Amino acid sequence: MKVDKLNWLILGQLQSNARASLTEIAKKVGLSSPSVAERIQKMEDAGIIDGYTAKLNMESLGYSLGVYISIKIRFGQVEKFTEYIKTVPEILECHKLTGNDCMLMKGYVRDPKHLEALNLKLAHYGELTTSLILSSIVDSKIYSTNF
Repeated sequence: MKVDKLNWLILGQLQSNARASLTEIAKKVGLSSPSVAERIQKMEDAGIIDGYTAKLNMESLGYSLGVYISIKIRFGQVEKFTEYIKTVPEILECHKLTGNDCMLMKGYVRDPKHLEALNLKLAHYGELTTSLILSSIVDSKIYSTNF
């Protein structure tokens, strides 16, 4: 499917506010509501739009420490770790990497003791490097392209 300039404008609006009405989006991109609905449906069908989510304020939920944890997994532990990490509620993202470390995770914990407990569980699988998130410069950037 071709993603033209109008589709990119619609995608920008959805990334900014996925709960915006078709009428709001239509006004901002210069199309009718039915045209916007049709384009959105086609992008969903093509897998370009993969879903809609709510962005949570983790601090308001009591998880004030954001962390990045990289791990160099012990030999023979990759499959076990891959299954285990899916069950760890504090970890919201986990990515396989090239380079020294095998994986990079992003998560949230309540406090330093919670982080220590999490690190103890993860260290069973390999060597960790943990970094606290002090602040975020770019938190949720809208992906677009220039035409």
